[in-house]
Amino acid sequence: MEQLTDKTLILKLREGDTAAFRRLFYYYYQRLFLFACKFVEEDIAKDLVQDCFLELWMNRNRTEINSSFSSWFFTVVKNRCYKYLKEESKKSDNQNTFKQKLKEEELSFFIHSEKSILEFEVKDRIKNVLEQLPPKCSQVFNESRFNGLSNKDIADKYDISLKAVEKHISKALKLFREEFQDLITVFLAILFQNIL
Repeated sequence: MEQLTDKTLILKLREGDTAAFRRLFYYYYQRLFLFACKFVEEDIAKDLVQDCFLELWMNRNRTEINSSFSSWFFTVVKNRCYKYLKEESKKSDNQNTFKQKLKEEELSFFIHSEKSILEFEVKDRIKNVLEQLPPKCSQVFNESRFNGLSNKDIADKYDISLKAVEKHISKALKLFREEFQDLITVFLAILFQNIL
């Protein structure tokens, strides 16, 4: 399947391209649904996420998406869940209030914590980059960065040269740099905030 950038998908969506919309739906629906299930019941999560997609399609010419689709979608779903919980807490009896309050607090923290939102988006984008890499390149990069193997160990394990290992890692890092170029300033801001 052809890889399309968020910018291209936004343009296609505004043109009323139903194929682009279906692609977005199939790619994001399950992850958004599972995320919403952390805070609300499954049936409610399903309705909330479907409503988000419906609203996106209905307002495709007016919706402003200045970040990645991933960041935008998760923010919209977070806000929908939070609004739903706030409304429910007004109607709930004493028996359910404590549980409801805990969910509200957890979601509120998630909404107001830049770091946790960033981590959620970063994990999603890392997975996306790994899926774009050729299988062998992804395999080598995983062994190097996530399993802690040395280049020599990787070369021995897969019976390839050290030069081939370095080439695979270099290719992966180039793609990661391109993908995360927009987040470099955010990473620096968080780093300095933690230091100070």
